[in-house]
Amino acid sequence: MLYFKNYITDSTLLGIWIVEEDRQGLLSLLSRHDWIQNIYTVRSESRVLEILSARVLIKELTGEEKEVYYNKSGKPFLADDSYYISVSHTKKYVAVAINKEKPVGLDIEYISEKIRRVQSRLVGEGEYIDSGNELAHLLLHWSAKEAMFKFLDAEGVDFRKHLFVSKFTPQEEGIFSAKEVRSSKEIDFKAYYKVGKEFVMVCIEEEDQKP
Repeated sequence: MLYFKNYITDSTLLGIWIVEEDRQGLLSLLSRHDWIQNIYTVRSESRVLEILSARVLIKELTGEEKEVYYNKSGKPFLADDSYYISVSHTKKYVAVAINKEKPVGLDIEYISEKIRRVQSRLVGEGEYIDSGNELAHLLLHWSAKEAMFKFLDAEGVDFRKHLFVSKFTPQEEGIFSAKEVRSSKEIDFKAYYKVGKEFVMVCIEEEDQKP
């Protein structure tokens, strides 16, 4: 079921799907079953539902079914190169972002206390965590850095040394700035975030260069 669909920037369209359908229900929403033959080699039914939900959501966002390929690191891209895409999933939620003009990075995370176990490997020196909303803020840091990691698609990325989140106080949704120093470009990002009852999500795109 479509949960959210909106342009979060001038060029990035974001969608979130709640997986409520079974395999046959999702297949009924797709006609190009020859493009999803890979599901028959997947043992986990939950993974099959994620794959199918992502395809249905891509169709919802682009207006037509799209064939999806994956590079060597597992990063998805469209066969016709009509959009840059990023895909993420957690529990029963699947998220997809598309952009015709520039690459995007996306991550969605189920809200869980487990994030505290990796806090020391996540938050860099000088980065701010709101003590009044610590769990959501930690998860937003993780999600933002996962989104940057996907965007970079590079080896040797250290979440504390190479990826940074600017100071902000989390609300239900909003925008903050982020930056990576792993690549030679040292890219500045605009990061849109959303906090739901069960998930947090961050979608990034490169900041437009100032004249």
